[in-house]
Amino acid sequence: MNVQFEFIADDFGRDEQTNLAMVHSHQKGALSGVALMMGQASTCHAVALARENPKLKIGWHFHIVDSKPLTRASWPWQTPASAGFAIGFSRSARALVRAEVQAQWLAFKDTGLSCAFINAHHHMFIHPFIRKTVVDELRGEFSGWMRWARPRFFDKPQLAYKILDNLLQKPHIKNLPFRASDSLWGIDRTFRMESGEVRAKLEELAQHSRPGELHEFMFHPRVQGDADTRCLIALKEQWPSGIHWPIG
Repeated sequence: MNVQFEFIADDFGRDEQTNLAMVHSHQKGALSGVALMMGQASTCHAVALARENPKLKIGWHFHIVDSKPLTRASWPWQTPASAGFAIGFSRSARALVRAEVQAQWLAFKDTGLSCAFINAHHHMFIHPFIRKTVVDELRGEFSGWMRWARPRFFDKPQLAYKILDNLLQKPHIKNLPFRASDSLWGIDRTFRMESGEVRAKLEELAQHSRPGELHEFMFHPRVQGDADTRCLIALKEQWPSGIHWPIG
């Protein structure tokens, strides 16, 4: 069955320790791709590592909160919720989003790296204005996949995850000009992914998915030896038989 699995780490470029943990998780483990943040303290370090690891898929990790902007000194909001509220009601906030989308995408293209996928820091593609602005900017220039799928959970979801799930019940995938992932796993295991759970889910998805589906597992390696790096290394060592290896 032609089912695609991707193991993606967010926040590539956040700091050098994170960058090195992600590359280690790719070289020694099952990490297939990293989402690159532009304009951060260690973005240049991340780009150099990406060039040294050509089998590592690189995506663009758009950020609008909890990061350093490219078009101004700092964000005018502190949390994803306050950012979403401002963007919904303020013309100046929406103008800032447009400027950041353009600046960050241009900065990504200037690296010369191929963009395999796009996603957003703190899942801010939930906001319809942000999502539309990014889609419009990349239309005709991008041929990868977008993280825009209802999250799936290893456990019964908590209230916050239920709200997120409800927001994504009708993602309007048909309106996207490029591919969207079919599921996203790991929101309820942030910084604590477990290889046994992931292997079991891989085997289940391999049996029950439709041909051509793309299932994404989200990781956040921060240091070598943390839970997510251990999980990714264990997955490589005990990869389920009969499931296509996602790297190379």
